[in-house]
Amino acid sequence: MFDYDGKHTDPARTIYKRGLQKKVNRQTSGKAFGIVDTESELESITLIAADLDPRVRRIRPQPCTFDLNTGDAYPSKQALMDAVRGTRYRPWCYTPDFLLELVDGSMVFVESKHTRFLERHPTFSAVPIAMADYGHRYAIVTERMLPRPLQRNLRTLKVSPTVPLNADQRSWLIDDCPSSLLFREIEDLGFSRNRVYTAIREGYLAAKLDKTPFNDRTVLMPSAGSTAHLEVLPL
Repeated sequence: MFDYDGKHTDPARTIYKRGLQKKVNRQTSGKAFGIVDTESELESITLIAADLDPRVRRIRPQPCTFDLNTGDAYPSKQALMDAVRGTRYRPWCYTPDFLLELVDGSMVFVESKHTRFLERHPTFSAVPIAMADYGHRYAIVTERMLPRPLQRNLRTLKVSPTVPLNADQRSWLIDDCPSSLLFREIEDLGFSRNRVYTAIREGYLAAKLDKTPFNDRTVLMPSAGSTAHLEVLPL
């Protein structure tokens, strides 16, 4: 049965099978175990957003399969089907995309769904109701919550290497950084682009990530240690 102990378990849903043509995105995550397979661009960017989100401690992809008729959880869809084999019972199978363990110890199941899917499948609205009825915290992420500029910026922050800030740079960002400055202006002060991205991830600088992709005219602001600008998921 499913548990919250945080130990490594195989995903409950197998995305790739030999001979199938479904597109699979394979990516790493610093908060998950091993390689994570996602089956859509939206699911992929949701994983990146969770990886960058300071509220998230651990990510479990496809953590279990629920029978939403009963609320029972199984380690995989196959395990659920095996449990009812030979009976006339038809389970209501549902496998969430992710389970996020937050730094405050709470758990949130997360599903990535395009609005067009939700519009074409109105019956899916029963899933969040059932999850809530069984006492689970649950969030749906749509593409409208993650506009294209935000997606590009999150991907940039995810893949850019960490370049440590030295003591003088940290001191300047905390004490002397102006209330706003352009990306090119801070580069002129000796901050490399990857060092700026590091400062954004670590809470020394902030930007409006959902407006435009990073460029020379991106407006940066000191953030005094806050990483709230990276909290883009509806958790």
